[in-house]
Amino acid sequence: MLKILISLGMGFLIGYRNILNDKMIWANSKLQLVWLLFLIFVMGMSIGMDAEILTQLPVLGAKAFIFAVATCVGSVAVVYVLYRVFFKEEKK
Repeated sequence: MLKILISLGMGFLIGYRNILNDKMIWANSKLQLVWLLFLIFVMGMSIGMDAEILTQLPVLGAKAFIFAVATCVGSVAVVYVLYRVFFKEEKK
């Protein structure tokens, strides 16, 4: 955990102080993409090798769908309520 926090802090400081030039920023964005794709690939391998997850995939997918829909509906409802509370039109 400490290694992760140190790495995050060092990255933040480098970004905050604008130490990187344009070429290094371009290389960083390409490396981020490569490592992200590698991470997704490895996660897919792990899921594919786990028979228990494969059998529960339909249930997990349904739960994820319900969670996504509930999140969207809840967000719209909260924005609607906040809009009605803070942006009331004056009645004439």
